Amino acid sequence: MIFARCAVLLPVLAIWPMGSIAQSYEPSNLQNLQDCLQGFSDCNMKQVDASEQQAVAQAMRDQNFQDCYFGFSNCKSTNLTAPESSLVARAARARNLKDCLEGIGDCNKGQLSESERQTVEQAERVNNLTACLDGVGECDDAQLAPWEKQATAVARQDRNLQNCLESTGDCDQSQLNAQERSEVTRATEVQNSQNCVSGVATCDHTLLKQKVVGSNLPTAGKGD
Repeated sequence: MIFARCAVLLPVLAIWPMGSIAQSYEPSNLQNLQDCLQGFSDCNMKQVDASEQQAVAQAMRDQNFQDCYFGFSNCKSTNLTAPESSLVARAARARNLKDCLEGIGDCNKGQLSESERQTVEQAERVNNLTACLDGVGECDDAQLAPWEKQATAVARQDRNLQNCLESTGDCDQSQLNAQERSEVTRATEVQNSQNCVSGVATCDHTLLKQKVVGSNLPTAGKGD
């Protein structure tokens, strides 16, 4: 496995017999060695002997390899071996392809192969269509095919109607037809009645009066 060498980061205490540790090290020395192995700033290399320095150096090389492999900024690429550099480069290419496919992070298309560029372009079209249909993110209408533009227009109309019915989001009543405006008016009256009864939200008493007056209007021909 790639990170098999990372076992060096485990306390060097596991390497030596427990008896010799108890005789050779004070608690402060053991803590200092642990700090050095883990790269902590409290490490005092003057308290580390030659054999311990080798273990600390190996732990630092392993930590640097991990930093480079995962693309961390504190990576020192000049300290990598040739095999490590190869693994790091492959990980960087995979990370770049992922960023390009998802449309997030830093995407360098110059590092993509021809087949990868084609895959990324297809993913970009799908992501753009999804953004246009959902109304979330950036939508580039110029990239849409005619049928995609029609589907996007329908989705926008449905989303606008839903917003008007629920009194949430952006509602443009000028985009509604007569039947839709009637449905929105009725939905508003129903919601307002519920608010007035429950007392939970804002109650518009003028709407209640209008509804009562309208319901009391005489019906043509009735009672004649």
